[in-house]
Amino acid sequence: MFIAFSGVSSSGKNTIMNELIKRRSDIKVLEKSSGTTRQPRESDSTFNTYVYMSEELFKQAVSAGKFFEYEIVHGNYYGTFLSQLEKAKDDDEIYYVRDIDVKGVVNLKKFFGSKIITVFLDVPDEVLRERLFIRGDKKEDIEKRLSRGELERSYKSGYDLVVENIDIEKTVETILNFIDGKNKE
Repeated sequence: MFIAFSGVSSSGKNTIMNELIKRRSDIKVLEKSSGTTRQPRESDSTFNTYVYMSEELFKQAVSAGKFFEYEIVHGNYYGTFLSQLEKAKDDDEIYYVRDIDVKGVVNLKKFFGSKIITVFLDVPDEVLRERLFIRGDKKEDIEKRLSRGELERSYKSGYDLVVENIDIEKTVETILNFIDGKNKE
């Protein structure tokens, strides 16, 4: 099983996934499931699913068919490794979580069929601006990320669950209740 998290930049995807993993033994991060050409952030040391690659190595992996999908986001390449998705698809005991770009979720739904839950996290722009500033992003990077929010939000109607992530506790509860409800179906 797979739970795909998408949302606007700094909507709390990694924070929420980390909380879910802490609370439930049947939820795990899909380790090293993505490749990227971006530089590691300080926060990546606690919740890192990336393999950091040069642009040349990334393009070689694309040519070799190692990625299920890839895209350039905010000037960096991001891709999801096919081998890791196959691992998650074959495991009916564990929910593997991963943040995925909104465009990638469309293809993941086809790949996983009924073995996927899609969650979109949203946050008002003023809250996002503050979170990005606190995270240490530069003003021009903040504006670039906020400008992409409109595109990202245009996909949210295609998700199984949309949550406004203002209160972490409420967001986690909402997601766990949704997962448990799906299990009863």
